[in-house]
Amino acid sequence: MENPWNTNAEWWQENFSNGKNKEYSEQLLPLIVELMNGCKKIIDIGAGEGQTLRALNSIDTCAVGIDISKKQIARGKKLSSSALFTRSAAEELPFNDSSFDGAIACLVLEHVELEMCVREAARVLKKSGRFVIAINHPMIMSTGSMWVEDWSSEPPEKYWRIGTYLCEEISEENFGNGVSIPFTHRPLNRYVNTLSECGFSITRMIEPEPYLELDEDLSWKVEMSSIPRLLLLLCERTSGSS
Repeated sequence: MENPWNTNAEWWQENFSNGKNKEYSEQLLPLIVELMNGCKKIIDIGAGEGQTLRALNSIDTCAVGIDISKKQIARGKKLSSSALFTRSAAEELPFNDSSFDGAIACLVLEHVELEMCVREAARVLKKSGRFVIAINHPMIMSTGSMWVEDWSSEPPEKYWRIGTYLCEEISEENFGNGVSIPFTHRPLNRYVNTLSECGFSITRMIEPEPYLELDEDLSWKVEMSSIPRLLLLLCERTSGSS
């Protein structure tokens, strides 16, 4: 069975790369670049077609991207002939121990085997190396969570319903037009405990306000702006992986 990220590579490129998704390009990528500033050698785990690598060009660093999708890598090399890519799974990185002082996993950990990926990140990072993780907010974006507008009450109620947060489960995210991506929801404690067990300390946690277009016509825009969709963790490798 072909990897879904290779099957749906064109869909990703058309909807999320090169500024197509403003939350990604205007908010998420600048945050990652800021957190990576000062690292000289970086690995981007699950780099896709390399938009994070291209964003890192704004700082003085050498970055390499790994991805499982041949189509994503081919697109990334076409967009930037100087970009460094290697085809690899996130759970088995083709690099020596302590090869990097920075690592990134942007919207990747929900789609891979968590412990294996984090252990590999710890292995290829130097002592005190930085690991920046961006994930869908585990509590807010748990299975069954959704925005609710109840117009039958007076005044109308609007709230975010939290789904089955504590239940770890794999589901299929369906985006229409035949695009389906496996997604694993895990409670936050799974991420925190796994990072700790693999030798990482969390030094900073960021819950960015959702990016909303200024001219976007949304009901309850003010209320929506207080519900984070993303969570970023800045981690430091304090010891070897266990």
